[in-house]
Amino acid sequence: MTKINLSDELIKDFIYSVYRKEVLLNLDGVVLTEDDRKTLHEKRDFVNSLSETELANIRSWIINKLKSLEDKHN
Repeated sequence: MTKINLSDELIKDFIYSVYRKEVLLNLDGVVLTEDDRKTLHEKRDFVNSLSETELANIRSWIINKLKSLEDKHN
């Protein structure tokens, strides 16, 4: 498998982008309401509060999933 560098920041950015997309897909209108902004801030704060151990676990899970997918295609 190709060496993949999944930095803590990359993992955080990915998780937050998933949360952000979820919030945007569930909008009732075109403009973010104060509640939408509050939800995004809560999600951002959650992502930023992930510990090094939690990020390492997420990184390991992603790598294992990618290896599994690669093995299926080989």
